[in-house]
Amino acid sequence: MNSKSCKTCQAPLQADDRAIYMKLVSRTAQQFLCIDCLGVKLSCGREPLEKLIRYFRESGHCVLFR
Repeated sequence: MNSKSCKTCQAPLQADDRAIYMKLVSRTAQQFLCIDCLGVKLSCGREPLEKLIRYFRESGHCVLFR
């Protein structure tokens, strides 16, 4: 496993996948979940996570989403 693929489904990760995982789960993570698997783990689905990503990106206050 590496930081370029989801630790559950092995899907390739984008920067936003890693950033939202770090924001919500662990800033020091070395392995990550894709947005779909993170949505399942958090029992919220993909859409709320995409809204959070948009919010953090547009606010400009979180360095993970710059």
